Amino acid sequence: MRVKVPRNQLLLHLQMSQNIVERKTTLPILSHLLIETLPSHLKLSSTDLEVGVSDLCEAEILQEGSTTVHARKFYEIVRELPEQDMELLVKGETLEVRSGRSRFKLHPFSPDEFPKIPPVDTSDSIFLNGSVLQEMIQKVSISVSLDETRYTLTGILTQMEEQERNTVFRMVSTDGHRLSFCERVLEGTGCLAALTAKREEQERRDVILPKKAVQEMRRITEAGDGLEFGVFQENAFVRKENFFRIMRLVRGKFPDYKAVIPANVFKKITVDAQRLEEALRRVSLLSTDKARGARFLVESGKMTVLSTSPEIGEAEEELDLAYEGDPFELSFNIRYLLDYLPMAKGEVSMEFGEDLRPCLIRESSDPKSFYVVMPLRA
Repeated sequence: MRVKVPRNQLLLHLQMSQNIVERKTTLPILSHLLIETLPSHLKLSSTDLEVGVSDLCEAEILQEGSTTVHARKFYEIVRELPEQDMELLVKGETLEVRSGRSRFKLHPFSPDEFPKIPPVDTSDSIFLNGSVLQEMIQKVSISVSLDETRYTLTGILTQMEEQERNTVFRMVSTDGHRLSFCERVLEGTGCLAALTAKREEQERRDVILPKKAVQEMRRITEAGDGLEFGVFQENAFVRKENFFRIMRLVRGKFPDYKAVIPANVFKKITVDAQRLEEALRRVSLLSTDKARGARFLVESGKMTVLSTSPEIGEAEEELDLAYEGDPFELSFNIRYLLDYLPMAKGEVSMEFGEDLRPCLIRESSDPKSFYVVMPLRA
C-alpha cells in the first residue's frame, strides 16, 4: 500500500476516532485503526465493539492495500507534522509515515485481526436537524446511568410516532433516581419503522442507543449540520458526508417511564432557574454528606434552602417564588438539581405528586421536555 493524503483532512478524521478507540483493552487490536484503500479515498475504521466508525478521507492512491496502525500514536504523529501532503507506505511488516524530512516506522497488526464492522441496510433512514439533535441529547444525557449492572439504563430510549401528520421524535433516560424526557416535532420527516409506536399486532421494541454513540452523534453535529439516522436489525447508524457511525443497540426492556410521571399535581411552585441555580451552588458549599442533601422549606411567596456541615457550619438561602398554599418541607440531592438547572432558561415550575413524590421540573418556555427527580427520604 502506498498513498498520499492531505495532512489536515487526515487529522480531522483521526480526531473524530479518538473517543471510540479503546486505550485500555484486553484486545490490543481495538487500540488500532484499520486503513484500507478505495478509489480516490482512504477508509479509516475503528471500533470498541459497541460503536464502529467508517470514515472516508480523500487521498491519492498510488498502490492499493490495507494495514492497521496504533490510533493514538498515529494521531499524535500526524498532529505534529507540518500542514502539507504526507505519504503512507507499507513495506513488509512496517508502515512508514513520511512528511517532508520526517520519517516514522510503525509496527502494525495484520488487517485480518481487525473486527469486522457489520454491514447495514441504510434504506430506512431519516434526516435529523443538527441543532435539534444537539439540544435533545444535552437535555437527556444527564440522567443516563453509569451502573453497568443496570444495563438497559446505560443508554437512551429513542421513539417516534405520528401526531397530526407530523413526526414526534422522543428521547428518554433514567438512572433510577431521576428521569429526563425530551420530544420535538420533526416537520416534513417520516417515521422510522423501528421507532414507531405499536402497530396492529406487532409490538414496538425498545430502541436504546448507548450513551457513547449518542455523544458521537452530538460531536459530528457540533457545527449545526444535520445527519442521516436509521436503525437496521440490532444496530443503529448515522451518516454525515464522509463520516459513518454504526452502534450496537442496548438490549433489554426500558422501564415504563410514564409510571413515574405524577398523574395529578398536588402542589406547584414557579421559580427563576438562574437564581435557584446560584442559590444552590452557594448552599452546596456546606453540604458535605454523600448525598449532598439540602432542605427546602416552602411557604407562600418564599422558599428557604438550608444545608449543614456538622464540622463547619450551616448555609441558608432565601428565594422569591410563585406559590400559594400550605407550607411544606422536603430535601433534594443538590447535584441532581445542578445538573439540570444550567440548561433551563427563564422560569421553571416544580410540580409535586401525592406525598410530594416525585417532583417534575419543566421550563415554562419548553413544555415538551421535563426532568423528574425523587426527593430524599427524611
